Amino acid sequence: MKLAALQTAFQDAILDEAGEIIAAIMPSRQLDSAARFAIYADAYRSRLAEFLANDYPVLHLALDDQDFGMLAAAYIDSTPSAHRNARWYAHALPDFMRAHTPWCDSKIFADLALFERALSDAFDAADAPSLDATALGSIAPDEQPRLCFAFTPSVALLTLQQGTAAYYEAAIENQAASLPETAGEETLLIWRGAVQQPFYRIVEEDEALALAAATSGASLEEICGLLSLRNEAETAASQAAAFLLHWFADGLVAGLSCR
Repeated sequence: MKLAALQTAFQDAILDEAGEIIAAIMPSRQLDSAARFAIYADAYRSRLAEFLANDYPVLHLALDDQDFGMLAAAYIDSTPSAHRNARWYAHALPDFMRAHTPWCDSKIFADLALFERALSDAFDAADAPSLDATALGSIAPDEQPRLCFAFTPSVALLTLQQGTAAYYEAAIENQAASLPETAGEETLLIWRGAVQQPFYRIVEEDEALALAAATSGASLEEICGLLSLRNEAETAASQAAAFLLHWFADGLVAGLSCR
């Protein structure tokens, strides 16, 4: 067997758990062919499990070593590595958890995974310059109701189980914390700041509504209209203005346009 064919067969055997390649492996004095092959196969799976643990340290803590090991084994069985960059191997773990028992039965675990993935995604997002609030001065007053916003690529909104962020913060700071049990939800805004690290904050319902609309292309007038369904019109306009200034201050807004 030529080297290229041998390498391909060896890789296929590791991914599919052995096979005919065993016959091509010479035994040593200490180990037979199957045992020698198992060293490489086990090392491959161990490295993938290490990638998962590195990308989801708080989920690992929440599940403990044994349960996280079971999750990693199940994910590795169902998800062969398809990228040269190890960063992307673990990306589908939250979706896997949402679709498979027993992890789909406990929302908090999948939500922790989603949160950690979103933080990593924000860190890796494409660079884009952000605008400050002075950019609004270029918009004529009669055009302002039609104003639409483009956001930096790192911006994301997540609706997670209430207490997810608090548990994450406690875990990162090595403080004891209990997993949240409430059925309520919280909305988190995640983005990468000017110092090139991910930031997040919990946003209340009105701001979450406004930001979801803005990131979907709604105009300022439409955003005010949505807010007026929950508040008086004057209050809604003030809210929209305050939210907008906050978004500029956080460095979320990358562009302005009028339609």
